[in-house]
Amino acid sequence: MHVGPDEFAELLGEVVPLLNDVGAEDWSKPAGNGLEWTCWQTVDHTIDVLFSYSLQLASQTRSGFLPFSELRAQPNASAFDLIAGLEGVGTMFLAVARTAPTDAVASDGVRLLSSFDWCARAAYELVLHTYDVLSGLGVDWEPPADLCRSIVSTESLWMLDRDVAGAAPDPWTALLLGSGRPGPSGST
Repeated sequence: MHVGPDEFAELLGEVVPLLNDVGAEDWSKPAGNGLEWTCWQTVDHTIDVLFSYSLQLASQTRSGFLPFSELRAQPNASAFDLIAGLEGVGTMFLAVARTAPTDAVASDGVRLLSSFDWCARAAYELVLHTYDVLSGLGVDWEPPADLCRSIVSTESLWMLDRDVAGAAPDPWTALLLGSGRPGPSGST
């Protein structure tokens, strides 16, 4: 099991319409699951993350994160602007991942990651932060179990608590608990 460009493309194709459905809501509300960010800030962060991952993989840098500032939306950006930006950087990430040589690796600051590792990392961020935003806006969402299982099984996700994830009853709960979020029913 792995997360590749096709799996990430499917996820992006699911997430963008979900976010568009809530684009007219109040994105100044706190994102769910204990985040200190608003929904607006959470998507802004996700845009930066996907942009950074694109840059790392495209450059195939081996010595940590490249020394660039964060990509941030202007304060007057609407929720719909952020969604368009997320779709744009997601598409950019896909182009980089699909055209990367099969032996391409790039540093995440801790280890060298393959393009599949970068896809899993990007999916991890997109799944969790979409869930955070939707939760903050009162919308229930659960990503596909196979995708969650593939993300959780990716060894390069050093930030995932594997002991906690391994004790969960299903892949979605494993991903949530392993990332430090409450389970779907609020369990920890």
